[in-house]
Amino acid sequence: MKIKSSLAVLSLLCLLVFTGCKKDNVAEAVILQSVEYQIYDVSGSGVTGTATFTQEDNGSTHVLIELDGASTATNPAYIRFNSAAEGGDIAITLAVCECSISNTTITQLNNGNSLTYEGLLALNGHITIHDTNNNIVAVADIGANANS
Repeated sequence: MKIKSSLAVLSLLCLLVFTGCKKDNVAEAVILQSVEYQIYDVSGSGVTGTATFTQEDNGSTHVLIELDGASTATNPAYIRFNSAAEGGDIAITLAVCECSISNTTITQLNNGNSLTYEGLLALNGHITIHDTNNNIVAVADIGANANS
């Protein structure tokens, strides 16, 4: 009798676990197009890499940064206005590069103004990668500055 009731409880528990868990209803975004920018070291830091901007069908832009030569576990990253040679204020705070990788989904600037993929590609901007002391160790001209 004890075995039958234990099996019944176990069966009921399995049924609840498998039917109670639902998959997220968030649909995966479809990639429409992408562009890649080279990240260059500053002052011989040895930090280089790539930044890939991907247009997604949900209206957002995904920014993937992959670093080589980063010696810290975390590197803050930003998209700033103007070219890297000029410097500029922060336009977008990106996710910190953890273990040399940063993934950020963008739909707006830090000031709340919306920003599309096309707007990001036309932006007068650049990316800065920082070390733990907030020194810039790598940069990439993006958008309107990428070919200048």
